[in-house]
Amino acid sequence: MAKILLIGRGPLPTPTAPQLGFSQLRTAAFADALASGGHAVRILSLESHPRDAGTPLTQWEGVLATKEEGPGWIQRAREAADGADIVVSAGPYNPGRLAVAIADHRPVWVDVPGDPTAELAALARVTPDGLTDEQVAAALAGAAAVLSRADGISVISEAQRHATLGQLGLIGRLLSEDTSPVLATMPNSGDFIELKHRPEREDGLVIALAGSFNPWMDVDGLITCLETLFHLKVDAQVICTGGGIEGFYEAGFEKFSTWASTQGDRVNVHGWLPHGDMLQCLASAHVGLSMDASGPEPELGSRTRLLLYAGLGLIPASTTRCELARDWAREGALVPLPFGDPVGAGEILAGLSPDATIADRAAALTPTSAEVCVPLLQWCQQPRRCADFRSESAVLASELETTKDQLRAVYSSPSWRAMNRLHGLGLTAVGRLKSQ
Repeated sequence: MAKILLIGRGPLPTPTAPQLGFSQLRTAAFADALASGGHAVRILSLESHPRDAGTPLTQWEGVLATKEEGPGWIQRAREAADGADIVVSAGPYNPGRLAVAIADHRPVWVDVPGDPTAELAALARVTPDGLTDEQVAAALAGAAAVLSRADGISVISEAQRHATLGQLGLIGRLLSEDTSPVLATMPNSGDFIELKHRPEREDGLVIALAGSFNPWMDVDGLITCLETLFHLKVDAQVICTGGGIEGFYEAGFEKFSTWASTQGDRVNVHGWLPHGDMLQCLASAHVGLSMDASGPEPELGSRTRLLLYAGLGLIPASTTRCELARDWAREGALVPLPFGDPVGAGEILAGLSPDATIADRAAALTPTSAEVCVPLLQWCQQPRRCADFRSESAVLASELETTKDQLRAVYSSPSWRAMNRLHGLGLTAVGRLKSQ
């Protein structure tokens, strides 16, 4: 079996882990599947506030942490990869960028669960002044680097698989079998829920809202839907866990929270909760709600929150723009809500009665991480390194990333900070002299 460096986002899931999202769950699913497959797995955890950054490992297996896009993060990853046979990333997008940056001669599998350009388009739609040239260039350069180097690629839906085939074809990687990477659809897994004691369901109709308020969530439609529900059903309530994504997009959650504050005790906004507390909080609801905005992201992406609702025994109710929601609706495992008609969606919710059959069907359709990761495990048995493929944009992106990493290290060094302080003192002294 192989020694595998797995690069993903942390901290890894625990009952007390705060703000546990898709990226952390995806990393844990990959780690469990690879370890169960007999591989020795070392995890490099990208975190906002790592507590053990810089801690060395004396054995291969274990978890290292580094600050995501922090000073020296590329060098930290190179050190973590020492001795690895294979490099694997889990979750979007920085893990993949980092994996191809440090893979060197090793076979590398990159997880791209969500189309980068579609998600960039979603962010642009909710950014009042539009995205900056730097934001667009950085996202496209990162995508180009991954598409040009990865030997294996996992995506989140069949629709995204088709989009990725087009992107690979456009840069020329499909012209030869030697340069074509393995491309596999690996949907979300749902075996991250462990409830020892399920609380009793509340009376009336309780709607659960969970997860990130991403740019591809229709917040205005969500508010209209819930206002319609409240008007038609006086005992309806909402429990909301989750929130905005710091440093990426927070306006959607802020708008929802402002509206919720006008609804009295009918809407309980808890914000991000530790994983175990979140499960207990939502388990008393009847229905789990998801509403997609316009744009291409829902068509290519997926929704982890639907798996969460199913695992909690809730009735999933969602617009059906994403593949997962359409498949479940077809199997009678989800209540379909009309896209672009939030009033109609509210009316459907008001007419619902708790139906365990729908929830049971959704739970039965939820795959485990072992089932999802079969293509990755098969590839790791015989990892194939593709023939070198040169993409000018990918080369420039790699060089730029290395330069940025070096500059971060310089700017955070004690010498640089000391020089900045001296420079500031000098400017102050000059200013005083001029004023005299």
